[in-house]
Amino acid sequence: MLCCVGLFGGLYVGQQLGGPWTVIAPAAGFGLGLMGDMKFMHKMHSHSPQKTKEDKTPESDAFQKPKNESLSQKISYFIKRE
Repeated sequence: MLCCVGLFGGLYVGQQLGGPWTVIAPAAGFGLGLMGDMKFMHKMHSHSPQKTKEDKTPESDAFQKPKNESLSQKISYFIKRE
């Protein structure tokens, strides 16, 4: 979204300055806006939701599920928990 704002802002500035700036300013505005979009989206997606103390149960802390397991082991794990 910022890349569109940069593009239109660059078009306006390029129209006012004229000459080669008609091409340079929109490209620069779009580039800066795109970098801003990437930084903003990276910050939005890099934070994972944190578990609170209420989310943890003593059972889940005491019994950890093995990481590498077959499908039958996964099924038996969920059957045992219920």
